[in-house]
Amino acid sequence: MTSSPVYRLARRRSGMAHFGLGPAPLILVAGGFTALIVLPLLTGSLVVGAAVAAGCGMAAFVPVPGAGPLYEAAPLVVRHLARRTGARHHWVAPLPLLSGAPAAVERPGDKAGRLLPPPLRGLEILTVPRTAATGAAHSLTPIGLIHDRRAGTLAAVLSSRGSEFGLLETADQHDRLSAWAQVLAHTARDSGVARLGWSLWSGPTPPSDHLLWLHDRQSGTATADHGPDQAAEDYQRLLENAAPALTRHDLRLWLSLDTRRLHRRAAPLDAAVQAALTFAERCRAAGLVVGDPDSPVDIAEALRLRADPSVAATLTRVRHTLAQQSGAISVLAGVHAGPLSMHARWNAVRIDDVWHRTFWVAQWPTAGLRPGWLDPLLFDASCVRTVAFVLEPVPARASRRRINADAVELESRMAVRERHGFRVPTHLAGAQAQVDEREAELHSGHVEYGYVALVDVTAPTLDDLDDASTQLAEAAAFAGVSEIRPLHGRHDLAWAATLPTGRVPARGLLR
Repeated sequence: MTSSPVYRLARRRSGMAHFGLGPAPLILVAGGFTALIVLPLLTGSLVVGAAVAAGCGMAAFVPVPGAGPLYEAAPLVVRHLARRTGARHHWVAPLPLLSGAPAAVERPGDKAGRLLPPPLRGLEILTVPRTAATGAAHSLTPIGLIHDRRAGTLAAVLSSRGSEFGLLETADQHDRLSAWAQVLAHTARDSGVARLGWSLWSGPTPPSDHLLWLHDRQSGTATADHGPDQAAEDYQRLLENAAPALTRHDLRLWLSLDTRRLHRRAAPLDAAVQAALTFAERCRAAGLVVGDPDSPVDIAEALRLRADPSVAATLTRVRHTLAQQSGAISVLAGVHAGPLSMHARWNAVRIDDVWHRTFWVAQWPTAGLRPGWLDPLLFDASCVRTVAFVLEPVPARASRRRINADAVELESRMAVRERHGFRVPTHLAGAQAQVDEREAELHSGHVEYGYVALVDVTAPTLDDLDDASTQLAEAAAFAGVSEIRPLHGRHDLAWAATLPTGRVPARGLLR
């Protein structure tokens, strides 16, 4: 009987390390030792050298909660204080919102037209009419694309929902995962694809959808001679009893294309739509439940819900008119997708009426993983939570260089230990086997991806936010996540990276 396969995640690469230290701590430690020796000779005082050496040691090793070591936290503290001094930590949307001009979302040099907060500046929702090429020429609903003018990308958003994956046999689950790996491999080879990702919003929700459905049913079945259906009354009582336990999950996939990588003759909008449709077909073939690309209104509602979940009950009661579905308000969709106010603090950011705190999964489990290992982090909806993943394909040439470098490093470390008669640790032998597996998978047609995960928790008050953060840490530990770190001093930027817009964390956001 063969054992079922397991999956492993590569540890985060933090650059070269000597004596277990990265470049920055190593420089600080070396500078501290140099100061401890040189400064007493120059000044004649041992105290000065010891003070400088102690300062270097503190900067290298003393941690700041939520910001990493002191040498990493110092720039964040300076940035936060500078923003507060310049009153740039608080933003309110200018009124009136309905300016009527498509360029009112953001016009260079026009501060009054900047209706989106700074973390979302440069984003706009474009409208692409559905044609016969999209397979839905009969539909009046347009396709929405998110244009990031700063990064030069076009992102398509696709709604998805859960399937029967958790009920499948173990062998069938592995087949589904293998099919998803093929989707990733083929998508990485498409022209212009920069990255892809998904964003799962989960949280308690009022039974509004169920009540609306029940109201429609009662309106259609009740007559003057007969009162409301008994089954409808029983169902309504069931909803009242189950309301505290009702949850909602909103999953959005997104695919981002770099317009600079496309062929010069290719139309960027058409290429982005075609790439999204191809990606959706591949996902369906792999057993995923994925819809067509979202409309501008659908994208705006998804972003609005993640900004302030308290509007969920209102959004469920919104009835789209024919003009809305045909794209008549697509010009304003990007404006209404954004919040009305934002107030950034060191340990949280307030967006409209709720508080947000974003965490970074800094270290993943190193042991073998099986299907469903991340379920505690995904489906525990004790608080409003958004889990966002960003995947970026690594070119094959870069993957080969990285595999060769890892193999040489492991062989040299093992050779040094064997030469001096030291025992080779188990983790080194296992790491060598993992490098061999990566090389075999690369030669078999798979593609390596760089990945990052952010988790945003939302609560109406700071006390509730602290409780939600504690619950998140417990759920992450139960899933086996080694380290999850709050991104203090940059929660506004991190929150923007959790939205299904194709915008990714900046290089300086995660160190």
